[in-house]
Amino acid sequence: MPEILEVEMYRRSAEPVVDRRVRSIVADDPIACPDGETFASLVGSTVTRVSRIGKVMTLWFQSADSESEDAALDLHFGMSGRLVVDGRSAIDSLVYGASDNDRWSRFSLGFESGFLALSDPRRFGRVTWHRDDRYLGPDAFEVSASHLIDICATRSAPVKAVLLDQGAVAGLGNMLVDEILWRAGVAPNRRSRDLSRREVRTVHRMITVVLPELLDKGGSHAGRLAAELRVPGAACPRCGTVLVRSTCGGRTTFHCPAHQA
Repeated sequence: MPEILEVEMYRRSAEPVVDRRVRSIVADDPIACPDGETFASLVGSTVTRVSRIGKVMTLWFQSADSESEDAALDLHFGMSGRLVVDGRSAIDSLVYGASDNDRWSRFSLGFESGFLALSDPRRFGRVTWHRDDRYLGPDAFEVSASHLIDICATRSAPVKAVLLDQGAVAGLGNMLVDEILWRAGVAPNRRSRDLSRREVRTVHRMITVVLPELLDKGGSHAGRLAAELRVPGAACPRCGTVLVRSTCGGRTTFHCPAHQA
């Protein structure tokens, strides 16, 4: 599932389309593109930049008769969506089919040279007109320790649920949160407001360590609490204790009962 790291990889892979002029748009999937019939207005516009906050990637456009950006599209990748640029994707492992399989294409922009497309076999991804970012918390790459301390102090929900709340911190997903809390030595079901300031600072420090480390390694699946350990009976890679599988924040959760308190 695309988390902040995968979407950042997509953003980087989309940089080559900046300064390209849109020649055609295919947005006829009513589920993936609920407003697709209005996207035709972007034909003739030029892509000016590609941005990201949390798990949302945004394409910005400027029409030929405008002096500034005047439109933007948000791309939400859902569970299985991925970005294909000029026939290639930054992440092939999320695909239930080949990268050049048009069957899964839900949205595409055609340029004089090349294309950009959202490929999504399960149709959970969405392309919509840009929505104001104020409904999202600070991006996980930029969140401050003081913000996290303030958020946790006011919440009675489990700390994992708070970290998964996109309005609190934008971008963190299930695997990343398990990895961060495992490294911080904090149990995922601890009530947020019961954490000490020191514990929250440790969680924040692990966010700043884990995100760039796993981005360099190729994605959210590349942590020490890796995907192959997320099975019943798997041992903690730190101490060998059998990991506990539970549900926390509505998500399947793995943690070590020995060193996560």
